[in-house]
This record gives sequence, structure tokens and C-alpha cells, in this order.
Amino acid sequence: MLGRAIDVARTERAIKMAHTDADTTDKFASQISDLSRFIANVPLEKRPEAFRAICAAGAYLIQQGADHSLIVDVLVERAEAHSLVEVLGGREAVEKIISDALREADEAPRQNQLEPVDLWGNFEPPILPRGLLPDLIEDYAFTQAETMGVDPGGVAMAALAVCAAATPDNIELVMKRHSRDWTESARLWVGLVGLPSTKKSPIISLVIKPIARLDAQLLRTFLSEMQIYEQLDKDERKGTAKPVQRRLRLEDTTIEGAQEVLAGSPNGVLMVQDELSGFFGSMDKYSGHRGAAKDRGFWLQAYNGGQYALNRVGRGAGIIPNLSVSMLGGIQPDVIRRLSSESYDDGFLQRMLLIVMRPAGIGKDVYPYSKNYSKLIERLTELQPPPTLNDDDVLRFDAAAQEVRDRLEAEHLSLGHVESINRKLAAHIGKYDGLFGRLCVVFHCIQHAFNPYLPAVVTVNTAERVAKFMREFLLPHALAFYGGILRLADDHDRLAAIAGYILARRSERITNRDVQRGDRTMRKLTRRDTDSALEQLEALGWLTRTPGPRLSDPPHWTVNPVVHEKFAARAKEERERREATVMLMKGLAG
Repeated sequence: MLGRAIDVARTERAIKMAHTDADTTDKFASQISDLSRFIANVPLEKRPEAFRAICAAGAYLIQQGADHSLIVDVLVERAEAHSLVEVLGGREAVEKIISDALREADEAPRQNQLEPVDLWGNFEPPILPRGLLPDLIEDYAFTQAETMGVDPGGVAMAALAVCAAATPDNIELVMKRHSRDWTESARLWVGLVGLPSTKKSPIISLVIKPIARLDAQLLRTFLSEMQIYEQLDKDERKGTAKPVQRRLRLEDTTIEGAQEVLAGSPNGVLMVQDELSGFFGSMDKYSGHRGAAKDRGFWLQAYNGGQYALNRVGRGAGIIPNLSVSMLGGIQPDVIRRLSSESYDDGFLQRMLLIVMRPAGIGKDVYPYSKNYSKLIERLTELQPPPTLNDDDVLRFDAAAQEVRDRLEAEHLSLGHVESINRKLAAHIGKYDGLFGRLCVVFHCIQHAFNPYLPAVVTVNTAERVAKFMREFLLPHALAFYGGILRLADDHDRLAAIAGYILARRSERITNRDVQRGDRTMRKLTRRDTDSALEQLEALGWLTRTPGPRLSDPPHWTVNPVVHEKFAARAKEERERREATVMLMKGLAG
């Protein structure tokens, strides 16, 4: 006896066979007739269930272009041929089963259809939520933002970059339960993206004041020690160690200058760039025949931290114990868009937390909340690794916090599937596992900076706050940057051209051949480019890939009907634009 599983399996196979580009409805009707033959092998009591499955297949064929009335007539005829009319309760009952199947088939795609992404829309950066940051940083960010009339998110992220640089690199967080191979320290790269009117430079100048003051003290001490050392005679110098330049800040520097500073600054420094465009340009300006790639490699290593071996002609060999640089700078949208398109994609940009700044407004004359922030930065530079029972002097997650980290790793892996739409965004999200650890170190150290000693355990409360901060603030800013400033997809212009074509023609399906017959942008596409663009539109909820009737046949793409409802106004604009272009061409042709 054939059960429901066999009925469903046969129906699924039949539906797959029904994928076709046939030009005549007779072929569709023939398929329904062939499909219904297996009902003869089904026991009488099972035939109503089998017939409902056949109706579902018929509904699918109608969606693919078969004549509605013809398919209904064939289904009724099949019901009569297999003695189902009386079993099902008469002809009206049969017709109701058929109509219900057609209605369900029509509603199902809409329920399961992805919401299509607006290819012409803007991704607005989020407002900094309250309750996520350590209290001192949150109070400082919102108070200073109110005073200056600026985006508090920019102030907060700039302050976090300074805190990360002030926190010694020897405070490390072990990321896994049973292995010490993966640790993270407080090291962040932050870029404020916006027009000059967003007041990026005043924000940066404000937040770096405490660390700049501490760095100036270190520099004065070094210069004083060097002055004394240089006054020693030759024999005295042999028995005296040369002063080491320990710093907390770098600004205008070459790689050679940075190497000298970092050799004596194992706890890391803050690279401050009022205009990051100048920093990117300096890689070419000073690198000479060596090329910018070597400079970029140095800074990428400085993001990772760890030992760095030097072998320099005329200056000998040496080891930088810990090549560690946090970074803070600003850049304008059009400049970073150009740099992104022109530069080699080595992941440099994706390591930065790029905050899309909101327009500035009028500031208020309120009491600034800066004294505690200055004390915090000073205290962070004095922190020591936590004392532990096993003397490994590292931070570890508690059990619940470790579960948060494990869960986030799975989330980030899932988010990485956006690679089919935007490779740069996917590469940025790929840094989130390590970023989570770095932010946990920063949050933990800020929260306990004024304690007698640093606790060795990062709690679930801290882990949850960091996770929520990344999800509700950093990720939306990444979308605003990669989806807005750099545009949503890697081939945005191509996608927009095809989407406009679909809207203007009210297309229900599209093929590679249709794309080749489109506008000038579309006609330039190769077969590979076309396939890639259509696959990206599928990922964006615009299309669904439908295979041809034979394996050797090319697929076509079914248009999500929601696009014609959601973008009706855009469709009208596209039709008017195309009609105007045609009229203009006719006018020029005389």
C-alpha cells in the first residue's frame, strides 16, 4: 500500500519535472495527464490525498505560464477518470479542492519570499544606544557631544580607541577554554567618516588630550635622559645603557621612525591621523622603490601585535618585542570611496571600525565631563596583568561569558555569507571574533580601572554588553559604510541597471539573454558577469533561480513579485527615464 511519504515523494519528483520553458499550454496539460497516471496504482481511499498533490503540481505549472482554465479542465477530467468525483463529494467539491490548491500556491511564495533590498536607498547610521558602554565612557560621550553639538557615537568610539591604546598590551584575554594559543589585547583601529561639518577633527583633538599629555611627559623624560647620555665621554657610555624612547602616541612618522619608537614601547601606542588620507598617501610617498605593499604589511602586523624582526642595512638587526598600534583618524566619504577602489584589497580597511558620522548641530554651554575621563586614561596606563592562582597572569571568561563568545562565533560565521553580496563587508565581519575579545578587554579594564587590582575573570555581564554593542551599533555602522558610502554590492551599478530594467518592463522573469539586450551598462557584461549579477540579486531578494527542463539548458530567474509593489514609484521613474532617452535619440536622429 502506498503511503503519504510515497505520494509526496512522487509529487516532488513530478514538480521538478514540470520546470519547463514550453511555449504551448498543451504540453503543460500533457504533463498533468502523465502525472496523474500513478493515481491508478493508489488504493481508492488514498486517491483524494494523491489528487490534492496533483492539484498542487497543476498550480505550480500555472505559475510557470500554463493556461489556467485548461489546467483546471484537465484536473477535473482526471478526477472523473479515476472515480474521484463521488468520493470527493461531487464536482463542486472537486473544483473547490483545485481552487484551494491554486490559492495556497499563490500565497506560499509571498510568505516565503525574501524582502527585496532597496538598491537605491541609503543605510542610515544608528544613534549610539544608551546602556551598552561602560558608564564613565557613556557619560563622557553624551556630555561632550551635547557640548560640541556632535554625534555621540563618534566621541564614544574615539574615546574607546584612546582607552585601548592606554591599556598595556601585556593584559591579555584567553579566548578559548582549554587553549592559550589565541589571546587578544586591547588594540583598536577607529576611523570617523564624515564631511568636515561633522567636526571629526575637534572630536579627535578633544579625546586624545589626556594621552597626548602623558606622551609629552614621556618624550620630555626621554630627551632629558638623552641629553645626559650624550654628555658622557666614550668610556662612560660603554658602561651606561642608552635611554629607550617609550611613547604612547605617534602622528607624523615614517616606518623607520615608528620602528624606533615601538622598540621601546612594548605596551603599544596610539597612531593619531587627523586625516587618514594623508596616512594612506604617505605609504607611497616615503616608501620609494620598496613600494607601498611593504609599508601596508608593517601596519597590518602592528594591528596583530607580537614580535617583529628587523634586518636593516647599515643599522643592524634587532627585535621589536611587541609591534602594537591602535589607530584613530578621520576621513571624508568621497576620499575613502576613492581609496577603497584604487588600493589593493589586503584587508587593511576591513580592520578599521569605520563610524559614519551624523551631521553636527549647535552645541550647548554645559559643564564638560572630562576630568574623570582624563583620570581614567592615566589609570589605564598603570594597570598590571591580574594576579592568578596558576601564575599565568591572563584574563579568562567565566563559563557564561564563554558561552556568549561561542554563540557569537556562530553568528559571525552566518553573517559571513554576505560575501555573495559584498566581499569587503564579509571580510570586515570576519574580524569580529577577535574584535569581540579586544572590546571585552577594553570594557573590563575601564570598569575596573580604579580597583586596587584587575580581576582575572571577564564576566557574562561584560560579554553580553560587548555583544549587544557590536550587534546594535558597530554592525549597523558597518552596513552604513559598506552598504551606503561604498555602496551595497561589489557590482552596484550593474545590479541597479538590471533592477531598473526589471521594474521598467514589469518583468516576471529574466534570462541572461534579456540582460544582454538591456541598456549600455548591461550589454557590456560578459556571461560570467551576468551570472554573478543575477546571483547577487537573488541574495538581495530580487530573484529566484529556476532551472531549465534539462540539465544542459540555462536557467531563468523568477522575479520576486514584491519588487513591483515595493518599488512602484521607482519603476515609474525608470520608465519615464527610458522613454525620455528614446525620444531624445529619435530627436537627434532627425
